Amino acid sequence: MKTIFLPLVLTFLLISCHSQDREEPGRDFTQYVDPNIGTMHSRWFFYTPAAKPFGMAKVAPSTNGSYGNNNGWEAVGYDERHTSIEGFPNFHEFQIGGITFAPTVGELQTVPGVLEDTSTGYRSGFDREEEFATAGYYTVLLKDYDIQVELTATERVGFHRYTFPESQQSNIIFDIGRRMGESGSVVDASVQMIDEKHIAGFVITYPEYVKKYQSDASLKMYFYAELDKVPHAFGTFINDNITAGKKKKEGLVQVCILPIIPKLMKQSI
Repeated sequence: MKTIFLPLVLTFLLISCHSQDREEPGRDFTQYVDPNIGTMHSRWFFYTPAAKPFGMAKVAPSTNGSYGNNNGWEAVGYDERHTSIEGFPNFHEFQIGGITFAPTVGELQTVPGVLEDTSTGYRSGFDREEEFATAGYYTVLLKDYDIQVELTATERVGFHRYTFPESQQSNIIFDIGRRMGESGSVVDASVQMIDEKHIAGFVITYPEYVKKYQSDASLKMYFYAELDKVPHAFGTFINDNITAGKKKKEGLVQVCILPIIPKLMKQSI
């Protein structure tokens, strides 16, 4: 297996003390944490297992985040009753959503599809037995693609690691301009492949709930992503209109970019 992954930075605090003053290691309280409690009919910002407390990047799976949120407070995002995942958004705050990544294998699909039928888009089914969530970490096996997904985060950076099976083509979809969670309608969006390994962009949304108090308010979210493998090919798309080889896309509707990485052996990114 060839392994390539986004760098995970771990910080260790070393405390100097005399041997007689040393204390026993602290208890691991994360063993008592179950982020999935209360995720039935829950809000967009309730489920953020791959995050630090008060962190900026809050990475989590989404089962129905793209289904809309007309009033700004409906249950949307992740629901333990659902059996398919449409992708992994990087922001989960009140009235904020979007910037979703989705790994797939094989023929490219450019829409998430419907919750009950994974063949209608790039979403994938999953089993609870192959899902694990704790404080700061989440992992799941995407059954339709046999892709192992791992998520974690620092205070400001989210990390995705995808372990792909042996295949001829593996895709990483950057679904950047789609309405997600409580973010409201998309006013503008842009995504650009800066070089072979770096992708950046923004999304401007018009949050539904905020309109009730500040009718002209909008929210602009920026992102900067780094791959640790050079893609074999790339392109942009709006819904099913794909432009191969294009590095930048802008528009008032969904804009996406996807590096395509051919696979001849099992590997991760």
